[in-house]
Amino acid sequence: MTDGGFTQIEVEPGRRLYASIEGPPGAPVILYDAGAYGIYADGWWLKEALKADFRVCLYDRAGMGASDPLPAGRTPSADWHAQEMVRLLDAIGADGPIILVGHSMAGIRLHAFATLFPHHVRGLVFVDAVSPRVATAPVTYFAHRQFNWLAKATAKGASLGLGDMASRLAPNNFKLHGKPRADKVAALASQRHHDTARDEVLAIDHKADYLDEEAVVQFPLAIFACTPVNGMRASDAQAARLNTGYGWFGHFPRENHMSILVDVYAEAIANRIREIHHHTLDAITPNA
Repeated sequence: MTDGGFTQIEVEPGRRLYASIEGPPGAPVILYDAGAYGIYADGWWLKEALKADFRVCLYDRAGMGASDPLPAGRTPSADWHAQEMVRLLDAIGADGPIILVGHSMAGIRLHAFATLFPHHVRGLVFVDAVSPRVATAPVTYFAHRQFNWLAKATAKGASLGLGDMASRLAPNNFKLHGKPRADKVAALASQRHHDTARDEVLAIDHKADYLDEEAVVQFPLAIFACTPVNGMRASDAQAARLNTGYGWFGHFPRENHMSILVDVYAEAIANRIREIHHHTLDAITPNA
């Protein structure tokens, strides 16, 4: 394992995000956004699979993991997080459009980013990521409201010191070790982390304009699905293929929501990212 490229990135005066950035200077940028309760470490194996050819950025969102808190009074909505990603990209000097990868609840933020900042997008990769059709379903809306009680309970447990014990007993679903594993354990033991994760889920605006799946199919995209939370179908990738020439859908029923990000599948995801990158290069490079 390398040193991991750990750093604190100032995205606004006096406010920093914790990140792990590795890859050749000037290489195309991959930005990984973790799911609810997730931190940078969730994308660790993906970074390891890509860092030889890409500059890969994993980060903790504001108020989570080792990043600074959200600005006072700020609601962590998906559109605000999309703006935050732009601030992060500007801060690390990302030159040109990026490939954005999202797991689980990050699917909502990928839709927001693609809608609000399409000029920053080279391609999109959804790793068992929530889609608007799932997020806006009546049963999901009801579940979000009930989720508030469970999230309050987990945050209370963390405040009483129970989170540390529970996190250390939790299965190591991402097969992490060393610092990424220690940071994951520390995040799950943090009351602030739990509170922010709860607020992110409850901030989903079910009537927001950016919850429109048409926003993503204009780009090259890959969809990895293994549980019902994904909600994206082969037809989404087919639509993307018609519009852009590249769309891919894969269903992995034997995997679960976490195991899809371990080292073996990280390489499969990395291969699709390489295909997206080369496809977009072919699209803008004249034939000799």
